[in-house]
Amino acid sequence: MKRTILVSAIAGIMLLNTAVSYGDVAVTVVPSSAPNYYGSASWSPYVTNALNSLENGLGNIGDRNTDPSAYEISGATILPGDIMVTSFPSWRGIADPSAPFDGELGNRMHFGLHIVGDGATQFALNDLTFDMHSSDGTDSLMFVGDFIGYDYSSTRFGVHWGADRVKGGGDDTVYTSGNGTTLVDELAYVGIGNAWWPGYGETPSTNAEKQAEIDDTVAWISSIEPIDFTTSYSILGDDNITYTGSASVEVVPVPGAVLLGAMGLGMVGWMKRRKTEA
Repeated sequence: MKRTILVSAIAGIMLLNTAVSYGDVAVTVVPSSAPNYYGSASWSPYVTNALNSLENGLGNIGDRNTDPSAYEISGATILPGDIMVTSFPSWRGIADPSAPFDGELGNRMHFGLHIVGDGATQFALNDLTFDMHSSDGTDSLMFVGDFIGYDYSSTRFGVHWGADRVKGGGDDTVYTSGNGTTLVDELAYVGIGNAWWPGYGETPSTNAEKQAEIDDTVAWISSIEPIDFTTSYSILGDDNITYTGSASVEVVPVPGAVLLGAMGLGMVGWMKRRKTEA
C-alpha cells in the first residue's frame, strides 16, 4: 500500500472549535472538510460560504451530501475520505463519483479562523502564525508557518470597525486585498488545510485502480488509528499580548477498515508533501 500525503493549502474531549478569549478578544477555530483547493471548481463558492459562516456565526451552509461547495462544520471525528485528495475524480473517499461530484478531486481539512477584537486591541494579518500537527508517528500532516509578507485576499479578509470602534454603523472598512500589516478589529480566514494524497499523484487507468489507491491509504490509517489532527493559531495584538485558539479532529476509519488494513498494509510506500497558501 502506498502511504501518501499531500498538500497544505493556506486552509470537547476532541474540540470541534475553540474560542479563546483574553478580555473580549476571541480567537475561534472551526474545522471543515473542503473541496480540493487544487483544481476544484467548487473551491471558490465553498470559500464564500465558509467566510460568511465564520464571520456571522451561521454554522453549516448547504448540504455536502448534495452540493460540493457546501460549508459543513466537522464533528469531533472524521472519516479518512474527508481528508484525502486525488489526481482523479473522487469525493469523500469514493473514486469516480456521480454528479454533481464527478468533477471533484477529493477533500481537504481546513481549519477556519475568526478573530474578533474588543474595540480597543487591534491586530494585523502579518502577525498571524499557525501550527498544524497529526499524531500518526511521523507527523505527516505537519504544517507550521506565518503570514509575514502576505496580503489580505479573497480567502482572508480583515475589517476595521471605523472611528467608533464598533462593528457596523456604516463606517467599517473591509480589506480583501492590500498590505497585511494593516491593523484591523476582525479577521476571517478560510484556514490552512492539509490532506493525504493517495498514489503520489499518479493517475491510474481504471476506476478499480483509483479506488484501490484510496483504499490503500485507508488501510494505512486503520493500522494506526485513531489519528488526532490539531491546528492552532496565534496572533500578536497591538497591546503586545498574544492571542491563541485551536481545534482538533480525530480521524477514525469506517467499520471494517481494520480488516482492509490487514490485507493491504504491506503495500505502503513513503509519503510526499507539497505546500501552498490560499
